Amino acid sequence: MRRLLKRLGCSFHKVSGFLFKADPDKQQEFVGEYERDKGRAAQEGWRRYFLDGVHPLYGLEVVFYCWLLAGQRFEVGVGGGRKRLNILGAYCPDDQEYLDRRYTDKNLTAQSVIELFTLMMGKHPGTKYFRIYLDNARYQHARVLREWIEKTRKESGVTFDLRHLPAYSPNLNLIERLWKFLRKEALQRWHPTFEDMQQAVADVLDNLPRYQEQLKSLMTERFHLTPRVSIITVGVGEVAKKTA
Repeated sequence: MRRLLKRLGCSFHKVSGFLFKADPDKQQEFVGEYERDKGRAAQEGWRRYFLDGVHPLYGLEVVFYCWLLAGQRFEVGVGGGRKRLNILGAYCPDDQEYLDRRYTDKNLTAQSVIELFTLMMGKHPGTKYFRIYLDNARYQHARVLREWIEKTRKESGVTFDLRHLPAYSPNLNLIERLWKFLRKEALQRWHPTFEDMQQAVADVLDNLPRYQEQLKSLMTERFHLTPRVSIITVGVGEVAKKTA
């Protein structure tokens, strides 16, 4: 059967999941707006960034799938999952610049976003307009963040324009692909200490030009939109229910 499938041009794939609550029309609308932004960004000197957080757990990221002979087991020691590295990162699709703030002693909050935006201004003091694409995490809608953005605009003339992605649309956040790459390169191996895990993460994120060839094909501005769902199956076998 395997040989037959190969002769027919088939290959073995892991099933791709997607969030069925996503609205394809809103995703298409976002992509259209994003494409229009590209031209304006080049002409008007914008800086554009995709922003998102990632939270590697010490001792748990190492678990993965592998092939074994029937009856074999592959035992991997893991930690308790109590130590976590919180990273708020920003990726520029125009020149591949990556910036972040990392925390081991606190969660990501609106203050984390403010600190990252402050870093952006420090890196690009001549830029007056930053277009930020981000999801709908609660702290990214916080009043303190909105107030800081308005105060910054009035005092320095620098605008941070937040464009929130449609709900249930991680597929539209380019930096999500970078997090997937980070897990593959830094986290799918055992680290003796939490500090070793942090160093492995830093070795990747602080040296992204080293991975230029891999990232060239991964971080393209081609977005896979959520397919339209006409049938949703709930349950298995005879108890399965189908709703249009």
